[in-house]
Amino acid sequence: MLKYLLISFFIFLWCLPLPAQEKEPFESYKAIYAPLSIGAVVPDYKLQQVLNYKKKEISLSEFSDKALLIDFWAIFCQPCLAQFPKLQRIQEKYKKELQVITVTSDSLEKVTNLFEDIRYQGFNLLTVARGVDNNVNDSLFFVFPHKYIPHYIWIGKDRIVKAITGYEALNNDNIALLIGGGSLAAINKEVNIFSHEHPAIYSYQEADIAEKMMLNDSIKGLIGYSMLSGYNRKYPPSSATDYTGIYAERRIRTWNLPLGTMMRLAYGKIGKEIWEQELVPVPRVFFSVRDTAILHKLTVDFKQPPDTTADMYCYDLIVPGKGRRLLMERMKEDLYRYFGVSGKFVKRKVWCYILSLVDSSRLRTKGGDPYVRGNMYYLKLQNADFFLLTEHIRAYNEGSKTTPYKGLESAIIVDETNFSSRVDINVTARINDISSLKRELSKYGLALLEGERLVDVLLIEDQ
Repeated sequence: MLKYLLISFFIFLWCLPLPAQEKEPFESYKAIYAPLSIGAVVPDYKLQQVLNYKKKEISLSEFSDKALLIDFWAIFCQPCLAQFPKLQRIQEKYKKELQVITVTSDSLEKVTNLFEDIRYQGFNLLTVARGVDNNVNDSLFFVFPHKYIPHYIWIGKDRIVKAITGYEALNNDNIALLIGGGSLAAINKEVNIFSHEHPAIYSYQEADIAEKMMLNDSIKGLIGYSMLSGYNRKYPPSSATDYTGIYAERRIRTWNLPLGTMMRLAYGKIGKEIWEQELVPVPRVFFSVRDTAILHKLTVDFKQPPDTTADMYCYDLIVPGKGRRLLMERMKEDLYRYFGVSGKFVKRKVWCYILSLVDSSRLRTKGGDPYVRGNMYYLKLQNADFFLLTEHIRAYNEGSKTTPYKGLESAIIVDETNFSSRVDINVTARINDISSLKRELSKYGLALLEGERLVDVLLIEDQ
């Protein structure tokens, strides 16, 4: 199976292209487990490798007096982790009538370590990790196939599937309907699973010519081309860069992205590897655009997939040579050709948080193997480069914002420590909670100060 890089762009569209499962481990189970749809009765599946419960193996029948909410997630999926506080509140509020079961294909060891690291947040959700013999508790993955995570299955007390949704349906009103036996038809999302051949979009069925081109991984004789097409409501906002196959390091595809996000991608920081690409944070993007129609396309902020094709685009690019830089330069040219806009980096004075060093004696390492682990709830560094701390803070502050610069609210981070040594750091705070983060950083002689600084921003202009 060819491999691709997927990049998720919208913090507010959290059910983005995180391919849920590879097909190879499951071939032998296809004949056993048939997918269940809305209205189907759920059998009494047995599950193993259970955490945060009194037993290590369970059967669904143990919760026969409760409705079930099954959450498919993964450790690498930050949007999935962002739903944990809401799931925990739901479980605590409705503990007598509802059982939340979170299911992941990650190993028991990895999931155990994760919950140890975020336990201070009060998370103790019943969780099913990857099963023994690498079978990943196949029953649930096959009877509830899915393309993207987080993914939720709503099962009534009568063991009938009531709804299949994304994160947006998680609220008390819908939970009350589930428990009370009410209709959840209004919150169901359309689920079309054809195959598991492609990580971002899986099927040639019912595809128009633009889709067929974008889905084709081996167009013989094609040296280079680019194509821009309109919004396709079947796919969520995403991007895939080939890093193996005949187009390795030569092809990038995007689905349903607004112009502003495409510009942030094209002008983003390029890493050492083909899969390392950092979008320009939204608060660091400014505009000098006279055409009001184009300015609207650049600044549109979709909180849900729109019904119109007007302001979101699919884009496919193949270049003759190899390398991320070549792809991005050609993408910039195409965006100028299609929309008449270009970008350049300039200095601009903005209000920001300044990471400062107060006491360097507290920044030390005991050595050992370099170690980095973290997400939005914590960060652990052991004998690791200090800049990783700054990058982590930026990612969950300015990097997670979805609106243009708004002063300190945009949480732009500037590092003025001039510190470059290796460190041991253990931050146990929600990284985008500035007050909590300040308290944690103070333990290491660091401070987050408020002030104005000249920073690099992307200025987008029309010609």
